[in-house]
Amino acid sequence: MKPKREETVIVIDRHGQTTELKGWRRWVAAGAGYLVVALVALVGLVLLAGLFMTFAMVMMVAVPLAIVLALIAYATGYLKVDVRRDDRP
Repeated sequence: MKPKREETVIVIDRHGQTTELKGWRRWVAAGAGYLVVALVALVGLVLLAGLFMTFAMVMMVAVPLAIVLALIAYATGYLKVDVRRDDRP
């Protein structure tokens, strides 16, 4: 004869009172816990995706724009790049 397997129990101890969750209440509590963990992970992934997209847009828009503006400034004389050479022997 197989030994009977004991049911898994969630035990909550608050202010000296012990509460045991069995059956469907245990399933609801475990499901709520998994849901909270999944939502926290989802918020973290969305935050990371937002940071990555912001960085990508800066690299795709701001950097080329800065290069084009620097070229325009160089062509119009507002950006002076001089090479000085010393003619002494």
